[in-house]
Amino acid sequence: MFELKPFAETEFTKIIKVESQVYVTAKDEVILEFFLSGPTRHLHFPPQHEGADSVRRDELWKTTCLEAFFAFDNNSDSPYLEVNCSPNGDWNAYAFNSYRQGMRADGTASVNLIHRSLESDQAVFRVRIQSPAMPQFKQLGITAVIEFSDGSKSYFALSHPGPQADFHNKAAFTYSL
Repeated sequence: MFELKPFAETEFTKIIKVESQVYVTAKDEVILEFFLSGPTRHLHFPPQHEGADSVRRDELWKTTCLEAFFAFDNNSDSPYLEVNCSPNGDWNAYAFNSYRQGMRADGTASVNLIHRSLESDQAVFRVRIQSPAMPQFKQLGITAVIEFSDGSKSYFALSHPGPQADFHNKAAFTYSL
C-alpha cells in the first residue's frame, strides 16, 4: 500500500488519508485501488449517474478525481499517458508528446471504475486501466484531486518534487512497473 501525500497540509488533510495499491493483472492492464480513510462526510464526490453508464468527459480534475500517469521513461521530453477517473465512473485518457505538450484524447486506452464502496469512515475505488502501450510503460505516477465539503481541494501524489503541485512532473512518477 502506498500513501499519497497532500501537497499542502490543511485541516482536512490532517483527518483524511489517501492510499493506493497497484495490481498488474495482464500485459495490457493495471488495476489501481484508491483508499480514502477518515470521516467521508468531509469529502465531496460527483453525483452518481442514475440509470446511465459512465461517459468520457473532460475537466474531471475540477472535483474529486483519481488519476494515474504512465511513462516510458523519466525524460521530460518523452511521451506519457494521463488517466482520469471520477468516483462516479466518468473517465478520460490523454496522450502527451512531452511535458504538458501535445495533449490529445488517447483513443487506445480504456478506463473503468469497477468497484465503489462508500462508508462513514472509508471510501474505496477500484479502477481498471487497459492500454496496448501498457507493456512499454516503465514508470507510474499515482495522484488524486480530493474536493472537500467546503469546496476546497487538495492534491495528493506519491511525491511532490517541485515548488507547486504538478502531477505532470515525471520526477513524481516514482512507481516502477
